[in-house]
Amino acid sequence: TTLKEDLPGFLFESNRGTKHSFTAETSLGPEFSAGWSGKKTKRLVSKADQTKQKIRKMARDIYEHYFEVAQATPRGIVADLANIVIKVDTAIKKQAKSNSSSEWKEVLRSALTDLSELLHEESNVSAYELNSSGLIQCFLKLFGSATSQDKTMKVQKKAAKLHAARLAIIKEALPTATTIALVKKLLSVLETIEKLPVYLYDSSNGGYGLQILTKRLRFRLERGPGETGLIDRTGRALKMEPLATVRQLERYLLKMVAKQWYDFERSSFNFIKKLEETPVSFNYQSDFDSEGLIYWIGTNGRTVPDWVNPAQYGLVVVTSSEGRNLPYGKLEDILSRDSNALNCHTNDDRRAWFAIDLGVWIHPKAYTMRHARGYGRSAVRSWQLQGSKDGVNWVILSEHSNDERLGEPGSTATWTIDGETSGQGFRHVRIQQMGKNASAQTHYLSISGFEIYGQVTGVCEELGKAAKEAEAALRKARR
Repeated sequence: TTLKEDLPGFLFESNRGTKHSFTAETSLGPEFSAGWSGKKTKRLVSKADQTKQKIRKMARDIYEHYFEVAQATPRGIVADLANIVIKVDTAIKKQAKSNSSSEWKEVLRSALTDLSELLHEESNVSAYELNSSGLIQCFLKLFGSATSQDKTMKVQKKAAKLHAARLAIIKEALPTATTIALVKKLLSVLETIEKLPVYLYDSSNGGYGLQILTKRLRFRLERGPGETGLIDRTGRALKMEPLATVRQLERYLLKMVAKQWYDFERSSFNFIKKLEETPVSFNYQSDFDSEGLIYWIGTNGRTVPDWVNPAQYGLVVVTSSEGRNLPYGKLEDILSRDSNALNCHTNDDRRAWFAIDLGVWIHPKAYTMRHARGYGRSAVRSWQLQGSKDGVNWVILSEHSNDERLGEPGSTATWTIDGETSGQGFRHVRIQQMGKNASAQTHYLSISGFEIYGQVTGVCEELGKAAKEAEAALRKARR
């Protein structure tokens, strides 16, 4: 009987020299499906265990060569925080010996002055550095009175007197701006460490996926004044990322149970009301800034802090040469503003296209695109940006041939649109591929981000009308 590497089973060789291969009818775990490796003189080790050992060794090497050195010689900010902690501890000890002495007051003032300088720029100190420096534990002692019920009245009074003296120095030496910055940093620390316990599944394929909470959580929703109704989510299961914070979970639940602005009638949207009153201009400043039309629609005319993908909630309508389903990604992914580009592209079609019904009339002046995640070889090279009033008849707004401005996955670029648009403008825009992509072999159209600029003159009556008519015509043709 022979075990071979990368063979999910074994070979059997009979006395006659005939060989037979046997594989398991059912999977018995990654140890069997991944194969085995090892020398004859040593115990066979599954490839899954071998990978774990390799990762452990790699992690140890990274720690010894990088993290250990970094801890021995910390970044300047970390060393400054450590010095502040030492000063505060010293001040507390000196005060305990002699409250009337001015020495502890000077040490504490010096520590708070150093802290003010560090927190002057918000980006100077990260939440991790603040948490790992010991400053929070130190401040608990500084701001706390350290009194308890089991101590005598005399001890409690002395502790309260020391506490009041420290607070007086803190109020004097700690500016309001520093206090606000410190509170914000402490909140960010709380959000990073306030995690919910989750099961971590040891997956053989290495994916991270969504995790299940280790215990059931119960939430009570209370109806606020003037609230007319909540969406019933009774009995719904909730899955979450392993590093989700309580604040993120709370915001997610609120969106689940309470109607959001995009759940109401289109006529109630703030951006619709603004456009009905007066034209609005959108001027380009930088790639995927907050000045474009897609961002404006996704933030309800910049009246809400969190952007939502307009195509995901029916605020605009995206169509493609592939119909409703793409081989990779979703139609709304071409408008994505995620920090990382998504894998979104059509099939290998020489006439591939994506179209967007904006639901408004626009005189376009510029547009931005982002290449999707995947390969640089699939970046678009030759295409037209087209405009249409009805979604049927198209005119060329901008034409590109062997344009190499998009390259690596997630790369972005912006193009201006020359010429004047007559009348109302256009409500539909389309990216029409006109040649092979960067591979010079295929026609996959890969986009994971789009923004458009110009002057919006009005609102269209029915959103997605052209897409519905096109689908109806396609169904009729099939019949």
